Amino acid sequence: MPNIFDRDLWSKNISKIDWYLYLGEDFKRIENTVKELPRQEREEIVDEIYDYVGKSLSEGILQVSETGPNWDDERKTIDTLIVHHSSRANGLTNSRLNVMHLLRLYVPFFTNPSQENREIKGRAVWSGHFVDQEQVFYGYHWLVKQDGSIERLLDDKYIGWHAGNWDINARSVGICLDDDLELKSPNSAMLGSLAKLIKKHYSQIEKGRILGHREVHNSIICPGNEFIPAWREQLLNLI
Repeated sequence: MPNIFDRDLWSKNISKIDWYLYLGEDFKRIENTVKELPRQEREEIVDEIYDYVGKSLSEGILQVSETGPNWDDERKTIDTLIVHHSSRANGLTNSRLNVMHLLRLYVPFFTNPSQENREIKGRAVWSGHFVDQEQVFYGYHWLVKQDGSIERLLDDKYIGWHAGNWDINARSVGICLDDDLELKSPNSAMLGSLAKLIKKHYSQIEKGRILGHREVHNSIICPGNEFIPAWREQLLNLI
């Protein structure tokens, strides 16, 4: 396997408050470099980074802030639901998802914040989202697993950073199906659980506002190529 992950570079910088200013670009470099590799090799390299960052986070080497802006003040009435897939055939642990979203969602924002948030650059990363008194960086509100079990990730009062569009984030919930659905539909257990979840918690959302991620972020395929021609209609019929 190519030696793409420079562990020495990451070890030198990961304990700094502004570690992301030193390592965020390197993470992007790695992701771009591995795009052309076979899938298994690609995932092994990126997983090595996730494991390293997750261990650093759990051991307190990677520091997070205890205070920061309350972006959830911008939460609006929920009228939209965005469906995602994890793109992982073997599924995700919560700790892995947490690290993925820390690196993919929060690091780019803290590295290049908007003008109104410019004061956060150089500070320790902060989400303001807590589960059991522990700060988390999940972008989704719910995770639906391949056996049909459902897990709440974020309270609805929190804005999930999942859609790639702040206005949509502020008015939506994100639900992720934990499978690689690029070329297939979700199994019946997942689809049934997703429908039950929507009926139980989000019956106020119009069916026309139940969208796939690709419908609000047209440069991606999430939640897969089969969503619009096939299983969205199945989902709406179950609801």
